[in-house]
Amino acid sequence: MSNRIKIARTLCIFFMTFVHVQPGIAENVYDRDAGFFDIVYFILTRLMGLSSVSLLSVVSGYFIVSSLLKLGTLDLYKSKLKTLVVPLVAWNVLALALLGAYGLLSDNWRNWPEFTVPGMANAFLAVTEWPLVVPLWFLRDLFVCCLFSPLLYFAIKRLPVATILLLVVFTLFGEDLYILQRPQLMLFFAMGMWIRLSWANEQEIDRIAHPLAIGLAATAAIFLYFRIQGILLSDMDDTLRLTLDTLLRITMAAGFWYLTELIRKSSFAEPFMRFEPYCFFLFCSHAILFDYAGIIFRRFFGNYGSDLFPITFFTLPILAVISAIVGLQIINRSGVLIFLFNAGHKVQPLWRPAAERASA
Repeated sequence: MSNRIKIARTLCIFFMTFVHVQPGIAENVYDRDAGFFDIVYFILTRLMGLSSVSLLSVVSGYFIVSSLLKLGTLDLYKSKLKTLVVPLVAWNVLALALLGAYGLLSDNWRNWPEFTVPGMANAFLAVTEWPLVVPLWFLRDLFVCCLFSPLLYFAIKRLPVATILLLVVFTLFGEDLYILQRPQLMLFFAMGMWIRLSWANEQEIDRIAHPLAIGLAATAAIFLYFRIQGILLSDMDDTLRLTLDTLLRITMAAGFWYLTELIRKSSFAEPFMRFEPYCFFLFCSHAILFDYAGIIFRRFFGNYGSDLFPITFFTLPILAVISAIVGLQIINRSGVLIFLFNAGHKVQPLWRPAAERASA
């Protein structure tokens, strides 16, 4: 079970990186006629990349139960403040510093946030809008879910079905409340808590996930039909759009979970699990890397629609993985930097002195 969760984290966060490879054009990429690469791009970004967050949310909810019971409410809040809010602020401060340096060099201040209390609050904490490092809204929303976890624990233990149904309503109609940037996240978080509180073992979880994974084929087919026919989700009724999107994310979470078992039994299992300690750093850093590396890549390989843009699209995520390994190894000796940028979690050195290897 723990190995599959390690694989799931690596798998989901890697696919998430594809979402943030910037196309470099102003118009909507989904307005184009769907060629071969357009379909591949749609699958990796809209279907797999965006939906990968759902399984991460389920896993977070699964583990929060034991953390809540072990630490208690107050200590849990303190712990999550250190591991979620501190990196959220630290990475956005770094992004602001890089934006300032880039602005001084290029005289381009287009992405500089509004220098007001609400503007800075959003830039660093994503209070009502996206933060400077856009993917980090997930840390903000996950922290809010952790704040609600004692209430969710109480509700799920006593009225699980009613609680899930209430969260479905919140998913469909809660966007304007600014409680979460993505209200769906609390639904998946609560599902993880429900699985944990039902004391489901791995086999029972697989029995739940299997029919949902099969349903992924139908859900994905609907979305692919929309893409091929040029039907924009943004033009749909909000309730219909959110319903379809939630179905996609539920079935995709099951599909990813089913895939972890296939990977666990394969020769790829060890590389996936060995990279897992670097996943958080990859998640936090990749969008910043793409912002600046993308400028160079697009100059050579063009914007979305160029014949060479696939080079940018497939190379940047690989470069992000390598950069995460190198970057985390560089800061690994600094307790302060590890606390700020990797939630306080050190990793094993890639190369250890011969004496240490011998004693090990």
